[in-house]
Amino acid sequence: KTNAAYGKKIIMAVKQGGSPEPTANALLAKIIREAKANSVPVENINRAIKRASEANVGDFSESTFEAYGLGGASIVINVLSDNANRATADVKSTVNKRNGKIAEQGSVLFMYDRKGKIEVPSAIDEEALLDAAIEADIEDFLLEAGDEEGTSVVFVEPSDTATMFDTVEAMGFEGAKMSLVYVSKAPVECNEEDFEKNMEIIEALEELDDVDSVEHNMTN
Repeated sequence: KTNAAYGKKIIMAVKQGGSPEPTANALLAKIIREAKANSVPVENINRAIKRASEANVGDFSESTFEAYGLGGASIVINVLSDNANRATADVKSTVNKRNGKIAEQGSVLFMYDRKGKIEVPSAIDEEALLDAAIEADIEDFLLEAGDEEGTSVVFVEPSDTATMFDTVEAMGFEGAKMSLVYVSKAPVECNEEDFEKNMEIIEALEELDDVDSVEHNMTN
């Protein structure tokens, strides 16, 4: 799904930026960089750029839906679609069918911060990263252990994402990935039953073709 999502983003960037050349289209250059950082093959990138100029390819746009799950959980749904009406209907139906509730715009997102996220398949020493970040003029970051043992996650301000990615690579770490995410400021721990029901909502949303990613505030 990562390859398909970046294919859509590249098409959107070519159309919005008005050029299939990264040197003349800053948005396209940024998306290509992210795609490569997330291991999208070069041939997929080139294919998407070529497709963007075809007459039968729709205009993709990004949108965000907000929802409430069970037990105080909140959900942020990031959509990338060439058909806003279809995406809206599918997202609302998926949430409502599973006893979630679509929230009014802004009523969930205010509880989240937009952050750059660098995922590294290795453990990073915090002092070494601090020294490298200072040298790269990155004022603020948060280093956490990744979900899998021996991995790391670094959160930065969105504008520092690419710089931190370069910094991590320059430190000798390979295989890092970068993305922009919403990070909860109000995490909750749900009981097991609510957690499982919320995960059913999230997994069903992730199955939708128009959904790029789903984020939530559950800690368990």
